[in-house]
Amino acid sequence: MGLISTGPGSPLSFSAASGGKIYGYNNISNVASIVVAQANPGRQKITFHNPGTQDIFIGPSFLQNILGTAPTTPANAAFTPTTSLYGGTFRVYANGGTLVVEGECQGAWQALAVSGTTNPLTVMESNV
Repeated sequence: MGLISTGPGSPLSFSAASGGKIYGYNNISNVASIVVAQANPGRQKITFHNPGTQDIFIGPSFLQNILGTAPTTPANAAFTPTTSLYGGTFRVYANGGTLVVEGECQGAWQALAVSGTTNPLTVMESNV
């Protein structure tokens, strides 16, 4: 019988902590936002990289308040950014801009471009 030897987060790790996941998109549009990372309760860090020529706005799928209304008790409200409503998003500049979110980043994330319909975006998430 063989012996399996591994370390935390290594390629042979047998748990939710196993490796990073990379997603490539070439369809980020200014018409409507799209989900670029599903919710992941094990996620510890997520990186968004913009190799394209147009700025891209990244935002969570849910916010604690929408359009400046402050609820008495914070509650998740569905969020849909538009090219005229960027509040709640983070701008990732064109030609190599990167956004890294660590810690409380387990929810779903979406992206919307400043202009055009075929903008690239690279997303990498890690559970370690």
